[in-house]
Amino acid sequence: MRLLSKEEFTIVKSSKNKIRTKFFWGQAICSVDKDTAKLGIITTRKLGDAHLRNRARRLVRELFRRNASKIKKSASLIVLPRKEMLDVNYQTLELEFNAFLQKLLILK
Repeated sequence: MRLLSKEEFTIVKSSKNKIRTKFFWGQAICSVDKDTAKLGIITTRKLGDAHLRNRARRLVRELFRRNASKIKKSASLIVLPRKEMLDVNYQTLELEFNAFLQKLLILK
């Protein structure tokens, strides 16, 4: 369920479907030949030290895992967590993530 290769990331980055919210920045693409939704996470040093970047990645993975049943099977998604997400509780973050996915038009 992960984007692993540079080619997979490049394909998603070439899409015009981009959204920026308070907690996330992301791009998504849907292709008909996929059988499972895939997630790629990019964390830069702007986010903070290594432990903060790791925490952000864990949170995004958990949000994706819990909401995977709501996401189209043909979707590939790249998420860049933003610093503000580290300061809110999980329930707020989950609501914002669902709104983020809705704006990307990849929910079933």
